[in-house]
Amino acid sequence: MRVGHRPAYNAEDVGETFDHSTLRIRRTPALERVRDASVDDAQLVVLVGHASGRRYVVGAEITLGRGSGSPIELLDDGVSRHHARVRRTDTGYTIEDLESRNGTFVNGERITESPLNFGDKIAVGSRTVLLFANRDRFEDQRIQAQKLQALGQLSGGIAHDFNNLLGVVLANTTHLQGLQKRGPVEDERLRASLADIETASRRAVDLTRQLLAFARSGQRRHETVSLASVVADAERLLRRTLHRSIELQTTVEEDITVVGDPSQLLQILMNLCINAGDAMPEGGALSIEVRRASHPEVDLGGTDLLTHGDVASLRVVDEGIGMDAGVRARVFEPFYTTKPRGKGTGLGLATVHAIVRDHGGHIRVESETGQGTTFEVLMPCGSSRPDVDPRHTSRTGVRLRGVVLLADDESLIRAASRRVLEHAGLEVIEACDGAQAVDLYSSNADRVDLVILDLDMPHMDGEQAFHRLHALAPNVPILISSGYIDGDREQSLREAGVDGLLHKPYDSTALLKAVAAARAAAADSDDHPTALDVP
Repeated sequence: MRVGHRPAYNAEDVGETFDHSTLRIRRTPALERVRDASVDDAQLVVLVGHASGRRYVVGAEITLGRGSGSPIELLDDGVSRHHARVRRTDTGYTIEDLESRNGTFVNGERITESPLNFGDKIAVGSRTVLLFANRDRFEDQRIQAQKLQALGQLSGGIAHDFNNLLGVVLANTTHLQGLQKRGPVEDERLRASLADIETASRRAVDLTRQLLAFARSGQRRHETVSLASVVADAERLLRRTLHRSIELQTTVEEDITVVGDPSQLLQILMNLCINAGDAMPEGGALSIEVRRASHPEVDLGGTDLLTHGDVASLRVVDEGIGMDAGVRARVFEPFYTTKPRGKGTGLGLATVHAIVRDHGGHIRVESETGQGTTFEVLMPCGSSRPDVDPRHTSRTGVRLRGVVLLADDESLIRAASRRVLEHAGLEVIEACDGAQAVDLYSSNADRVDLVILDLDMPHMDGEQAFHRLHALAPNVPILISSGYIDGDREQSLREAGVDGLLHKPYDSTALLKAVAAARAAAADSDDHPTALDVP
């Protein structure tokens, strides 16, 4: 190509045709030579071409090219494999053409080497234009915040649909496991299969909560949990998850409890152990240790989250590759990962940090390159007696009687819940949304003893339906079911008179336990007799 030749650019991304003359700009004081800029103060922004809008930090030097080895890989047939280089000098930044076949143009002029100023437009190939611009760190943070907000919205939608499907699996599985105690399910292989389905379903529930816990403040239960039970559940899952070359060891002091959500506490341990397993590609020992420590014994790194009393210490120790100081400093950052592309999301440890903080605890890490890693979670100790986990209670329960109005927009959820409720002796009236629930209650007011409303439904959501029904019959017990509800909304519903929350996905035990609790509360009320009773 001759110097001065200006091929036309077909700017498909902006719907217009231009040549290099359109890239000429008027100099302003804001576009003076870059001086005394830090290495990270400049960036290249793709204005036209593949991946329009993508930004690249220049740093000390960066190369534009078509090859996969170029830091900025431009999918443009007119771009040479190594086309041009932008580098920092003592006086600012310069761009150098690397003897490309089609040339490099700055503001419409072909260059061999030229200084760069903020605002300059660089044209390469047949349809690629980049802007040389100042890098605004606050703008980067704003973009990252927008990504997190979008992730939160996405995860909320996914969790709603996914929890509904998991609820169907859990309700039916636990219902079948309840039937086996009365004889119909006698085959040992079938019972083992049902147990595996339940385990896998609960693990999927935990994964959904992991995304919610990171993206927004997830809903958690407040109950006394035995750490020995959490470690036992994790050990059973890890035996099937970790590579056989990893030796799992546990040392657990009994009678150590904390107050929190058992599923999220299990999630902390699973994330830390799986991360440790990934750090030991050649195998080794992985230890889980639980002990009680008095507050003065532990260094909390300046945190004031733990202020008094004994502290539960949960340690995960591996013999893996370890971390240097730079990695340790960023290990809890969202989206930061040292794993190969496609192997990690950078959410695992960020999620652990969020859950620990939400439980009023503290997490610290000790590691050196080649010397393994120790993560220690410190949380206030709870009471000596753990609360009963409903999944370990009897699934047979007592026989109930009465009529339940069940409103949910997911037909599979209604079918599974109806099967469980009817087996317990209850009659069920189904509604597919809040508006239908109000209409059905109005025509069956003398029969309905309990209402279960899904929070997120079309036409009229559960909250709106609750207020309508509560105005019609303030004494009828109403349960709200939801896969996610923020603290303010939950408090508002409770203050308005909701009789309980049923967290999705729920199994048959949780469903019947919620109904029984509503029955007991109604029976204790002098002004509200109920038929939700033992016959």
